[in-house]
Amino acid sequence: MAKGSTRTLRSHEFRDPDTGVRITRLTPPEVVCHRTYFYQKCFTSDGRYLLFGGGFDGHWNCWLLDLVTAQATQLTEGAGDNAFGAFITPDEQAVCYVKGNSVLYRVDLATLQEDPVFLVPEGWKGAGTWVPNSAGTHLAAMLLAREDIAAGKGWEQFHRQLARNPRCQLLSVDMQTGAARVVLDQRRWMGHPMYRPFDDETMAFCHEGPHDLVDARMWLVNSDGSKLRCVKKQDAGESCMHEFWVPDGSRMMYVSYRHGEQQRWICEADPVTLENRRLMAMPPCSHIMSNHDGSLLVGDGAGHLDDIADKAAFQFEPDPWLYLFQPERQRVTRIAAHRTSWREIRGNHQVTHPHPSFTPDERRVLYTSDFEGEPALYLADVPPDS
Repeated sequence: MAKGSTRTLRSHEFRDPDTGVRITRLTPPEVVCHRTYFYQKCFTSDGRYLLFGGGFDGHWNCWLLDLVTAQATQLTEGAGDNAFGAFITPDEQAVCYVKGNSVLYRVDLATLQEDPVFLVPEGWKGAGTWVPNSAGTHLAAMLLAREDIAAGKGWEQFHRQLARNPRCQLLSVDMQTGAARVVLDQRRWMGHPMYRPFDDETMAFCHEGPHDLVDARMWLVNSDGSKLRCVKKQDAGESCMHEFWVPDGSRMMYVSYRHGEQQRWICEADPVTLENRRLMAMPPCSHIMSNHDGSLLVGDGAGHLDDIADKAAFQFEPDPWLYLFQPERQRVTRIAAHRTSWREIRGNHQVTHPHPSFTPDERRVLYTSDFEGEPALYLADVPPDS
């Protein structure tokens, strides 16, 4: 299909049989459709338009769904789109995505004119999910040296990549000129590049790899490359994962757990003082994300152990639930069962991950699941007493 093509997507509404929560399937279960990465901007601020990845012609391209008319518009075409990392720009005038791990493009939403913004230099591969600053003037990006890319696909390649100690570069890319500045160059596998919301002087990244093999995952650095500091000095046997900025920029949140223990903890870190504290206990979820101020969080019950090395030390029953967390009330509520399989599709281990997050009005949760066939997008109501 060509860029600019449209199709009407018939939604399907049902109730979770255990919680009674209303759920709406937005995309057809016979076509691979997935949401973007959980901390990327995928909704317009009014909640009307949703950016997602759709495989209607065999390629996973970027699509924009009008939730009022149910009409979806194809924004990109051809092979090689990183639809997981795509995002709506802060001014909501365009969508940006990386193609072939080598070029960052900007697609104007009014005209669908597509222009290159940044070309990855020779000898490098675009890596991870790239995130803009709050004003949309700069982008936090990560590069990985091509000579250090590990062989394999999916989680097999994920495990091998850590052992390579690849050379990586954290970049700040000017979104107007495409000029890139190297903020940090390390022979260490790095990922999750992010600007702190509303603070262009502070960037975050992680030391990537199986969680139980990384002893200091989360890092901050000034955007001029100075003042590199570790967010959390992990204790012996402690693992941290899936850090994100609370959207108001007040703090970083993450999940912590210890070798051989079942209990996991929602934690937060102050980006100025680097004080860390536990907020509340949680079931074993793969990802969590908050609302704007961090008063509500949503998590997806885990069903796999592929992102750790010592699977025998972390045995637990697969958990099919979406959870709502309220730290101030120390309350955990089951929203609905996501029931995804966590399977790889075409070597991609992200496409069936729920990656839940809130709609702009915080009344519903967006997630991916393949329980009805192929991965599809769903909206579940947030319980009314939250």
